[in-house]
Amino acid sequence: MSEPSGAGGPDGTPAAGHPVRIPGDTRLYVPAHPRPPAGPAQEAAVGLALQTVPATGELVAVAFTTLDALVAALGECQPWITLPAGRLAELVSRGGLARMSINPVRPGPHARPRPAGHSARPPR
Repeated sequence: MSEPSGAGGPDGTPAAGHPVRIPGDTRLYVPAHPRPPAGPAQEAAVGLALQTVPATGELVAVAFTTLDALVAALGECQPWITLPAGRLAELVSRGGLARMSINPVRPGPHARPRPAGHSARPPR
């Protein structure tokens, strides 16, 4: 994976649903989780967030082009790190993954399935 690829919109701004190439020096915000050392001789580590693409079942790395996009998708409490896109692509490739999902959109905590026949619009 020489150039990181993900999803991007027609205006050039990465957004879900459209392939885009991201220059390797672009800083990406990556959801991550601290992992404490497993033993006294080991160092702490960071685990990167992965996501399964519902349509294909493919496992992909997740990254965002802005901190605002990460917070909008995952919330203010989501731990994150920032990495150049090229370095993230190396880590993703080394982990055996073929792609990244850039700026994935996830429903917020307020988005819940509605019962059948229930309208999202308020009554008039």
